[in-house]
Amino acid sequence: MTAAVRVLLAVALALAGCVGAGPGPGRLDVVFLATPEAIGVEMLRVAGVTAADRVYDLGSGDGRLVFAAVQEFGARGVGVEIDPALVQTSRETAAKAGIEDRATFVWQDLFTADIGAATVVTLYLGEHVNLRLRPKLLRELQPGTRVVSHDFAMDDWRPDRVVTVRGPHRDHRILFWVVPADAAGAWRETSPGGEETTLTVEQRFQRVQGTLAVGNRRVPLEGALTGPRLALAGGGFVLEAIVDGDGMTGRLTDPAGAPRSWLARRLARS
Repeated sequence: MTAAVRVLLAVALALAGCVGAGPGPGRLDVVFLATPEAIGVEMLRVAGVTAADRVYDLGSGDGRLVFAAVQEFGARGVGVEIDPALVQTSRETAAKAGIEDRATFVWQDLFTADIGAATVVTLYLGEHVNLRLRPKLLRELQPGTRVVSHDFAMDDWRPDRVVTVRGPHRDHRILFWVVPADAAGAWRETSPGGEETTLTVEQRFQRVQGTLAVGNRRVPLEGALTGPRLALAGGGFVLEAIVDGDGMTGRLTDPAGAPRSWLARRLARS
């Protein structure tokens, strides 16, 4: 279906009074081009989808990726789509399959949709739309949420994994990210012996570096965030911790190999 046909269809439905409450026809930023079913299933595999997940497909089209999440992986699925005709088609398909209690479709602009409940987000939107959407993903999704995109990247937010899958006509790229926690800023920790340690973290998405100040020593560290899990190492020190808001808990191992618990609070964000 071409972009022109989709716009005309949405306008016609609105004029006929058939669309009900919703975002209005709006502007279709992406021409509907369905992800091949085998590629969609592979996207869900790359994301590690299980029955415990809630998969949000942003720009869900005819709903096929939501149906795959529900029927192939046992997950719950939510499709967000701005074309009311496609939303109606998806709802009817879900009802015929008897999965309407687990496959939900909403007529909404993906930039205003509430996505905070997602544990997995799937995309086939184009790189310019991905880039516009990126701040919303990082702001609204919980650390550890998995994001998987068919073909298109997100500029300098580098994917954690890229898989190339051969389709019937071309190669398809599947790009995978884990939403990182916000660990940037200054942290302070007091050891059981009363020694104060400070950690300063600089962060660019999942890539992090920092400086550990222990007594008179200042040790540069490098590492990464995987969701809320922070791993930093340098100068013989290894820090493994979970970031939870302004708290950080985990383990700090010194150059002698002696581990101790780590419980820090954020003093300031950066």
